[in-house]
Amino acid sequence: MERQINQELYKKLKKVNSVLRVQKKKLLDERNALKKWGDDLSRLNDLSKAIAGTLDTDKIVLSAATSMQDLTPHDVACVVLFKQKKLWVLSPMKLYDEDTEGIKELVLKTIRKIVGSEDDNNYKVEVKCLKDPETECSGFNSEMSNRLFYPMDIGDIRIGALHLIRKVDKPFTEHEHSLISMLVSTLTLALRNSEIHREVKELATTDSLTGLFNNRYFHESLTRTFKSTMRYQNPVSLLMIDIDNFKQINDQHGHQAGDAVLQEISNRLIRSLREIDVPARYGGDEIAIILPETSVEQAFYAAKRLKRLLEEHPVSFKEQSINVTASFGVASCPNPMIKSVEDVIAVADKALYDAKKYGRNRIEVSESLFIQDNSFLGPFVF
Repeated sequence: MERQINQELYKKLKKVNSVLRVQKKKLLDERNALKKWGDDLSRLNDLSKAIAGTLDTDKIVLSAATSMQDLTPHDVACVVLFKQKKLWVLSPMKLYDEDTEGIKELVLKTIRKIVGSEDDNNYKVEVKCLKDPETECSGFNSEMSNRLFYPMDIGDIRIGALHLIRKVDKPFTEHEHSLISMLVSTLTLALRNSEIHREVKELATTDSLTGLFNNRYFHESLTRTFKSTMRYQNPVSLLMIDIDNFKQINDQHGHQAGDAVLQEISNRLIRSLREIDVPARYGGDEIAIILPETSVEQAFYAAKRLKRLLEEHPVSFKEQSINVTASFGVASCPNPMIKSVEDVIAVADKALYDAKKYGRNRIEVSESLFIQDNSFLGPFVF
């Protein structure tokens, strides 16, 4: 009898022990899950501090992409911003051109379908390898992969989207989905702040009609460049451009047509210049262009190219074709005759005055300019 009682007690204890082992394992799993959540939230907090400390869009995107790789390993992260028309393709491994093109098409297609944005191929694409550029992407197929897509919204404003891509054999978990959702909220706020900062900066430095830099920014930029030229003797040139008979265009076609001419000419100049050049609306129909690292000879040929660009292509406005020409004045330094920023502007302005005086639609270079070996160059006229 006693033996039977002991056997029953043993079975009960064994059962209880089995239940306790299951509960212990469950508690350990929950503890590990909580620890992982704690570690991941700590990483998210570090990311928030990192991207809150900068207003540089590229730094924000790269910081977020690096943190996402630690939180949720993936093959490709894509960040797209609609206003800037920019797409970042970020991967821990090297991507080939055909991979990048396929990813771009996939992301823009998804944007059109889910977000309602146009499938526009005019996006500037920046590809970055975040870790080892020697590790190549083998057999990557963006169409046959797991994907997470997150629109980036601030209230009713949709500023962009995040797209994560991972190979078929690695589906995203619910935990990873929750983490990325939280990260996207932080990323969206940081990118919106960066966008507002960029817009305010552009308003402070850009002419609203033409999209060129404004007069104040022109003077600040010329002052910085001139100081560098005086210190290091690296050449800089200044083009002053005046649209010929602009008042006549306004009188014949109306002020809206005049504005359209200014806008079209400005767009042509912006597209034709280097990134380091500074095109600015100097005043009215007068445009100034700072050409860093450009000698007087190079500036003359740049002016010649821009002159052709304007005169060979009339401006279209409401079914009208408006012929446009411009006069150019060129100044360059270092030059013994130029001692200040005001001198640079005065020399270029005098050359522009001569170009208009002697018939318009021409280029004049100041007679006082010297080439680098200090031999007299003489006036250029075209």
